[in-house]
Amino acid sequence: MPIYEKLMGNPFVDVGVCGICEWLGRNVQPEQVTVTDLEQVVDEIAPMMQTAVGWKNLHGIFPNSVLTNAAYRKQDQVELLKKECQGYLDTILELAEVGDCMGCGRRPANTWLSRTNIPLTGSGKLRNFYPTFAEGAGYCSACAFAIQLSPLTFMATGGKFLTLHSNSWKALRSWARVCIDDVRQQQLQQEIIGCHNPGYANPRNGLFYMAREMMVRFQEVRTDENVTMQVYCFTNYNQGPELEIFYMPAPVFKFLRIVYQGQYKTEWQKIVRSGYVVNWAKVKSEDDYKNRTNRVYENLLRDRSILSSFLYRGRRKTRGNWDLLSLYLKEVRTMEQTQLDKIKQVGDLIADSIKESGRDRRLNQLERARSYGECRNILRYVIRDRIQQGAPEPLFSIDDYMEYLFPPSASFDATPWRETRDLLLFRIYETLHDWLQEQGFVDFDEDNTSDGDAPSETQSTMED
Repeated sequence: MPIYEKLMGNPFVDVGVCGICEWLGRNVQPEQVTVTDLEQVVDEIAPMMQTAVGWKNLHGIFPNSVLTNAAYRKQDQVELLKKECQGYLDTILELAEVGDCMGCGRRPANTWLSRTNIPLTGSGKLRNFYPTFAEGAGYCSACAFAIQLSPLTFMATGGKFLTLHSNSWKALRSWARVCIDDVRQQQLQQEIIGCHNPGYANPRNGLFYMAREMMVRFQEVRTDENVTMQVYCFTNYNQGPELEIFYMPAPVFKFLRIVYQGQYKTEWQKIVRSGYVVNWAKVKSEDDYKNRTNRVYENLLRDRSILSSFLYRGRRKTRGNWDLLSLYLKEVRTMEQTQLDKIKQVGDLIADSIKESGRDRRLNQLERARSYGECRNILRYVIRDRIQQGAPEPLFSIDDYMEYLFPPSASFDATPWRETRDLLLFRIYETLHDWLQEQGFVDFDEDNTSDGDAPSETQSTMED
């Protein structure tokens, strides 16, 4: 049996093993790792992982360790770390079928460790996040060793750390590669700063930065994989450990994977930028806004619709096209293609009617609709307009209305009338934007068009 396998279940162990494999080589798999390989990793990593050369953020990961405790400063801390790791290596056992190790559950726990060596584990009066209020936890030597190398795969963010746990080894490996590539660059330039730190103090924005880097730089994760991401944002400081967990559902990850690997990347970035509430006229660099709250990111993590971010009402134009919007609605909001096709058809017919009338009156009314009743009445007005214009076909059938435009909802508060209204507006903007500009029907009082439950986009859309 090997020492390690993929996805053994403990987040700190899994990222530690992933970091070891990535450090040894991009084709190295956990089942191939030997004790000799682990000794090599220690020899190469230990000189870097000391506060004397700049890896200061270890205090928030392994407080009171041989690398961070002031009591060890007059000693050779690198040799102390090597000696500690060798103690684990000398007692490593291969994986078995069962065991009581907190890391793998496949070996006996032959060492009892506290938060000094295992982040967020009980220690003395600080029980932290260990569930039985014990002063530590039992780990096997192999898992304990892997955790000591886990900082290689952490991203520093505002005094805390992000680390990924996923059902996909390939996703873990891509995350680790982003971090370790940076650490290797530090080593090459002899400017050690510690864990990968791209400058995101906002952990949610940092999460999406990492997701983008994983998808843009590496191809291992296929778009048809059902990948979920649990990202732990934590600190293990003595002054007070903290833990927050962000969950990125598989549909969101898949959507982003397609967007960043395909033709939609540029338009998607416009949608993301619209999520920042900032005066773009004063922005000089990404650092001026990257740590502000982003509504697009927040809503994706909370399973809320971002449909309004596809609309730039202030100029009656769209961000992205119908294909990108459809991709989001199908992958993330699980909308059926038949419903999308019907809404698109109705939007096109309304656009034709507005253009035929030579006025933007119906568009104004649709933009300002604040209730299902108002939205329904506006569609009734459009039906009347089309009759007067001699349209050869109805705007929609009663079945279309009930099944596709305004399908029944389990909760009245969640009735999809706003979603349907915004989809119609998107299609009308996409179809008529040039005509609206030619007719001078673009500038209007945007403050009167936003719903009571949706924030104004006035500041956040100035970049367009």
